[in-house]
Amino acid sequence: MRMIDAGIFIPVGNRGWVVSSNAPEEEDASYPRVLTVVKKAEALGFDFALSPAIWRGYQGSSEYWMRSLESLTLSAALLQATSRIMVYGTVHMTVYPPATIAKMIGTLDQIGPGRVGLNLVTGANYLDLSHLGLWRDGLDHDERYDLADEWITVAKRLWSEGVVSHKGRHFALDEAVMGPKPSRLPPLANAGASGRGMKFAVDNCDIAFIATGEGQEYIAAAKSARTTAGAAGKSDLKIYGLFTLIPGDTDDDARARLAHFDAGVDQEAQAHIAQGYAMNPNAKDVSTISKGRGGHGTGSSVARWTMIGSYESLAGRIAKVVDEGDLDGIILVVPDYVTDLEAIAGRTLSRLVEYGITCRVGQA
Repeated sequence: MRMIDAGIFIPVGNRGWVVSSNAPEEEDASYPRVLTVVKKAEALGFDFALSPAIWRGYQGSSEYWMRSLESLTLSAALLQATSRIMVYGTVHMTVYPPATIAKMIGTLDQIGPGRVGLNLVTGANYLDLSHLGLWRDGLDHDERYDLADEWITVAKRLWSEGVVSHKGRHFALDEAVMGPKPSRLPPLANAGASGRGMKFAVDNCDIAFIATGEGQEYIAAAKSARTTAGAAGKSDLKIYGLFTLIPGDTDDDARARLAHFDAGVDQEAQAHIAQGYAMNPNAKDVSTISKGRGGHGTGSSVARWTMIGSYESLAGRIAKVVDEGDLDGIILVVPDYVTDLEAIAGRTLSRLVEYGITCRVGQA
């Protein structure tokens, strides 16, 4: 029996992950809603909850992500309100100095000892950051990851060493001291889909997130990540698949839900998201998987790797991807993070055992 980890990608922007005026109104990006979602996930047995870093909303009738919560301050509140589940915040390494985040992580670990994780990103969508003056000019795609390598090296030293001096290309510390130290180094994750992004994950992180679907390109991406890690002697790197699901009581019900969302698809918001990637000076190096997150160009309101089907049929399809992609875990995106998660726990993930796979969801 293969044991996998299971987590959720928290909907901290209004409309969640459905770019549509018909997205569930419950996903309003309010703290009470997110708190309800995470406490429900903990009760159901999910291992972790990860929030993205959102810096702007998008033009269009749905006001997609015009309201969003900041990831690390949200993490503090969620750690205080829970007792078991891991809480991952997301940070743009091109925005914050490493010492700032190192101090925040030490504080978060005081709130939830050993339950703090960090998702590290460099940022690929120009519009997400530029309107606030947060886009880092003068670095090409690979140089952004060079900065990231130095960034995490400094942060790890601050978490583990007494006095730190460092003089690098991007950061300098002069006999720096920092305490309290976290009770353990926070598990680090990265979702870079490019070759350079994957190298960063292999060299520096504990987890690599891969956007996952049923097409062979997604299976190949997962296998490639495993091969890259093995070649670098990082056999313990965990590969997690990001599954976007539209579930229903039956396959027809799931298709009807998607048709309802698609009837209100906000093409203006999708075009605005796509424009942000196109405006990246290094747009040619941005992976097609990253560009595909908003559904632009597909006529749909959801990511192009989305799996649609009944709660029961999704079990076998998820198991197949986990098996063929050799995944260590899954992270879920759903339209309604209360109703759908509860049904998925009881009717989808509980059936993985029929395919030789199990997780802790439903066993809490």
